[in-house]
Amino acid sequence: MSIEKENLRRLGIYAGLLGPAIGLLSVIVAIYFAPWFNWTEFALSDLGVGELPGRIARSAPSNGLHIFIFNTGMMVAGIGLALFVFLTRSLHIRTCHYDSIMSKIGYSLIFIGGLNLALVGLFPIPSPLHFPVAAIYFIATPIGLVFVGGSYLSESRNFGILLILIGIVAFLSIVEIVAPYLLDLYSEGIAIPEMVEATLLSLGAWLISYRFWSQESKK
Repeated sequence: MSIEKENLRRLGIYAGLLGPAIGLLSVIVAIYFAPWFNWTEFALSDLGVGELPGRIARSAPSNGLHIFIFNTGMMVAGIGLALFVFLTRSLHIRTCHYDSIMSKIGYSLIFIGGLNLALVGLFPIPSPLHFPVAAIYFIATPIGLVFVGGSYLSESRNFGILLILIGIVAFLSIVEIVAPYLLDLYSEGIAIPEMVEATLLSLGAWLISYRFWSQESKK
């Protein structure tokens, strides 16, 4: 094993640990600089855009700071998640001693989710691409966690079950996020389920990253 490959794997582990953390932190910091933000009235994506006609009036003016922080945070988090999958796949194979179809599907979906999370920051509201890329992230990533969890069942049953449960609970949050848009019921006030799912998906990435980190540290 070359030192270069080992360093790349470690970079992937750090990306899996830090990427989601940066994404969540960017939301919190953006909210701090957006005094108008209300969890029950707005969507998290509203932090990445200025005033728009036809949307809920804000109690204070928008500024470029929260827009920059949120969108940059989403791009960094998404790229981090994609790098994590791309650079650490060999560690999963080593842990489970085989590369199953289930793990390939799972990590592919998480990789796709990461890329689309980055696109959330690149295409903020009112871009017509914003909702599709956000929906792909919220749908593909939890399903990916379920598949990855399933691939761990034979090697580490408890860890696999934990990932599956996290993925299922995160996926259920999608109903609160996607259904209102599809049914044209309302388009605001989904920040809470968005944050719940984002936190759960981050937890899943952290758990896998920490497992890989522990594995590498034993060498």
